Amino acid sequence: MEHALNYLSYNGQGDGNGGSGRWAIAMGLMLLVLLVFQYLAPKPQVDPNAQKAEQTKAQAAPAEAVPVAVKYDLAPRTLSTDTYDVTFTNAGGGRVSSFLLKEPDRYSEHGDFIRSQKPEVDSKGGILPLEVKFGAFGIVPETQFKTVSAENDHKQARFVYQDLSGNYEFEKTFTATDKPYVVHASFKLTNRTAQALADDLAISMFIRQIKGEEPGLFTPGSYVAAKCYTGGSMKYLDATDKDKNKSFDNNLKWFAVDESYFAMAMTANHGASCEIRNDDGLLKSTLNVPVVIQPNQAVTYDFDIFMGPKEARYLNFGEPADKSLELEAVIDYGFMEVLAKPMAWILDKFHDWTGNWGIAIIILTLIVRILLWPIAQKSQVSMSRMSKIAPLMQEIQEKYKDDPATMQQKQLELYQQYKISPFGCLPLLIQMPIFFALYRCIFVTGGLYRAPFYGWIHDLSAPDPYFILPIISVLLLVGQQLLTPNAAKNKQQKIMMIAMPVIFGAMMLFLPSGLCLYMVISSTFSMVQSYYVRRLIAREEDIVPEKGDDDANTIDVEALSSKDKRAAKRREESKES
Repeated sequence: MEHALNYLSYNGQGDGNGGSGRWAIAMGLMLLVLLVFQYLAPKPQVDPNAQKAEQTKAQAAPAEAVPVAVKYDLAPRTLSTDTYDVTFTNAGGGRVSSFLLKEPDRYSEHGDFIRSQKPEVDSKGGILPLEVKFGAFGIVPETQFKTVSAENDHKQARFVYQDLSGNYEFEKTFTATDKPYVVHASFKLTNRTAQALADDLAISMFIRQIKGEEPGLFTPGSYVAAKCYTGGSMKYLDATDKDKNKSFDNNLKWFAVDESYFAMAMTANHGASCEIRNDDGLLKSTLNVPVVIQPNQAVTYDFDIFMGPKEARYLNFGEPADKSLELEAVIDYGFMEVLAKPMAWILDKFHDWTGNWGIAIIILTLIVRILLWPIAQKSQVSMSRMSKIAPLMQEIQEKYKDDPATMQQKQLELYQQYKISPFGCLPLLIQMPIFFALYRCIFVTGGLYRAPFYGWIHDLSAPDPYFILPIISVLLLVGQQLLTPNAAKNKQQKIMMIAMPVIFGAMMLFLPSGLCLYMVISSTFSMVQSYYVRRLIAREEDIVPEKGDDDANTIDVEALSSKDKRAAKRREESKES
């Protein structure tokens, strides 16, 4: 039920003949769809044969012995640019031991991306990213490399492994680039023997869910996953996919580990394959590169590593205008991608224009509501007119209670005569996907991480610290209901009118303030529109039906006797009591 209740939204109007009831049903149906989706949505499946093969291989193969090599002193090196500080350690052979973002300042508040992968002993690589295994050279995850770059060189870090006989050499070079959040990696493998060598070079990255930051029913938390981009789509395993694994070798472009707003991704070329695993909560993404080294030859493999926020402007770090890497796909918009992705692009453009994500959300909200104005106005007018003809509807129900087909036909005729749309909840249903899509944007777009607005709102991706926006939203929803002419006729509907906005407001206490801002602006717009519709209806002196030439089958309000009207009114009053 991941975040299902977080998606609830309401901007519709009630009416005197069950509008609030239809709204509640619509809300319930939308929630039911979300809950069913969470359980029925396809998840990455475990290949039983592959799993069995892995177990057989693990049982048959002897444990790899740590090669006999010189033990070097711990000598980490840090690459520093305007946007990041990345530290590589020679423990485990040139692995990332720290990844800190510097620009903008709010990213630095996140802390170390490697916080869930820190080893207990600094001299061991543990599960630090960029673990390397190459059996042909006897290199295992804990093999130490010698640091050969200068300590004061913050643009390049070099680490070298050489076996005691001098037959094999593995050199890793990491270079800071002028592209934001991108490090270039070069792996050079030298074979000084008279025999050719062939083996897979395995490069792995890890991440695990930090306790206390798990996504909850009302709180986004921090979503973590291991990912590969293969065959034109992104594949992943997340923290809930316990003890599962999957392999891919079709047109692989990158592999990664990420959390909600940040990612570490590495280009995957050289005819590689990818494997993603969840070993009891430890997520692992591995690139396997087939390597062949001829006698007395060396081969070099180059990669680009992205370590930064999941913002589209930074993710396509290839050549200018080259989006062939498809690294934007690391931003997982879920089943709302068809709306959320273009919405994120629009928000990004508005942010570039205004310099404030909150203002961008307000502009987007106003544009959405302006586009929906004709539909919403028609719906509100229809519901207002429906409340006025409620006595006539009751009369039809009484007159044709033993003939359901005729009763339905007469009701439809009445709708047509008084220009009433039976789809009063349509504006609500249209706005629900927009609400969901915006929530997803706020949840996974790096640019919105700790993005400030004004006043007390210092983080649009976090709940309102003083609950001011949720309270304002509830008041606006209640006011919007009260502005609807003759909105409720009985006690049940009146209770529904007040209770549902309050319940929704209670859930909004836990939603990101950026989403609450959307609701406040949208509800304010709805109130203005409701007031306008109310004035429009008030100017109508009477509701005159459109009659054709044949009036024989037409039901006319004026045709009702005074006695019938008084009887209908008494029935309505009896319902209230």
